[in-house]
Amino acid sequence: MAADPLPQSIAYKWTKLINQEAFRRMGATLEIASFPLARRAALAEAGVIDGEISRIYSYADTLPELVRVEESVMDFTFSLFTARPEVKAQKLSDLPANALVEYRRGVMVCENTLKPSIAPERLFNVSSTEQGLKKLLAGRSDVYCDIDIFVKDVQQSAKLKDEGKLRKLFDIATVATYPYFYKKHAPLAPRFAAILKQMKAEGLFAAYRKQAELPADSGQ
Repeated sequence: MAADPLPQSIAYKWTKLINQEAFRRMGATLEIASFPLARRAALAEAGVIDGEISRIYSYADTLPELVRVEESVMDFTFSLFTARPEVKAQKLSDLPANALVEYRRGVMVCENTLKPSIAPERLFNVSSTEQGLKKLLAGRSDVYCDIDIFVKDVQQSAKLKDEGKLRKLFDIATVATYPYFYKKHAPLAPRFAAILKQMKAEGLFAAYRKQAELPADSGQ
């Protein structure tokens, strides 16, 4: 199964824990390989790999060789962050009229949500989560939009000056993602969905996320 996050990231560790247990219950051995998004799609469509760990619901609309597992595996929450104590917004319309707002390039939920509400001269993008947070903490921007779990990754791994000033304002969207199998494995999809649903009922998804969020030097 293909994934794209870095092995040290929270998302990678979380999905690895979930899938190792799910495939164990299905009586299969799991191997995870990391590829960039476009490369993943090409390999999956060609049947070179058996499937993908996590994609949005509509992903299969353009890739008929893949079969969606009809149970979500991870939900990604998109949020706004600030380091300015005077910014107290709880919705987009609460943001100060002169606020400089940034988002990570390629994060379309942030881009599509912000563009209708933020004037073009006040909306910018950055190339990485770390860059966005450093600019926020340095006072070079007022609000930053990204996936919250990626922000947590940087908070744990990067040495950010004045990191304690960083706080979440509010969430703008939560998007579910789903596993996908190559078509020859289609008969396994309903069984895999049932296993994931049962694991959620057992509280394993939440427990695995807490485990994945533990800092590397926590000793656990």
